[in-house]
Amino acid sequence: MNRLIKISVFTISLFCILSCKTQHFETPEYGQNETEKSLPVKKVYNFRTVGDLKNIQGRALRKGIFYRSGHLHKLKKTSFHDLQNLGIKEVIDLRNSKEIAQKPDNLPKEIRYKNYSAFEDKGDQLDQAKKLVLRGKVNGSDADQRMIDFYREYVAENPGTIKTIITEILESKGPILYHCTAGKDRTGIITALLLTILKFDKDTIYNDYLLSNNYRKGLVEKRLGLANNLHFLYPKMDIQVLEKLSWVEKRYLDAAFGEIEKKYGSTDAYIQEALEISDSKRQEYIQKFTY
Repeated sequence: MNRLIKISVFTISLFCILSCKTQHFETPEYGQNETEKSLPVKKVYNFRTVGDLKNIQGRALRKGIFYRSGHLHKLKKTSFHDLQNLGIKEVIDLRNSKEIAQKPDNLPKEIRYKNYSAFEDKGDQLDQAKKLVLRGKVNGSDADQRMIDFYREYVAENPGTIKTIITEILESKGPILYHCTAGKDRTGIITALLLTILKFDKDTIYNDYLLSNNYRKGLVEKRLGLANNLHFLYPKMDIQVLEKLSWVEKRYLDAAFGEIEKKYGSTDAYIQEALEISDSKRQEYIQKFTY
């Protein structure tokens, strides 16, 4: 039996070498200044706290207030104390209803859980997209455009939901954790908006956004390598689609801010009109979360 297994493994490996295309993956852009503290919570990826940043007024963001991460479906009970030690008493889930049904968060009972989705998957679009990818009907360029479109739509299509999310975070009485699936796109957009409201400069905001590539590097490289080695299972699939869906890029966040400026004229106008945060209220938040 062992010999048969070894022969099978050798055959598969040989077949892969002969049939798999060698993919050329782009080198993603990483955050240059690791100002955030990555927190080693088992089975939760991209868990970190937003802090150690200075805004354009020279005020520093208070530590241990904003926490962000990927989904908490695999959070072990043995890690519940990690959230408790951080003082986190509220979790905001940014995923849509189908994502939550498939992988619900596993949380201590005492933590308040809220879900605000600014993007709903109508008509099983995600499942249909996956099937198209496996059949080779979607390539890397298509995936890139879909990411750009998603960022544009997320900030503009449901401003009421974005307002609710932002208000919930800024009105929190203590440390709060917000997350999506990977903690990079929806979570990245919300973080970028929060930092914009608190008057952090563009370089700081983009650096913070790109840190998702730093903290997810090992996971993404492992997935891309596995997909490349097993490409013979789905030979029509463009693995660069997976690459585009795994990293964050400046252009994606550019698309979100570009849509805001196109629709509202400026980010300041978006903050006042869509998020309904007045100049005086904005200053209150700056005083609350910076020193």
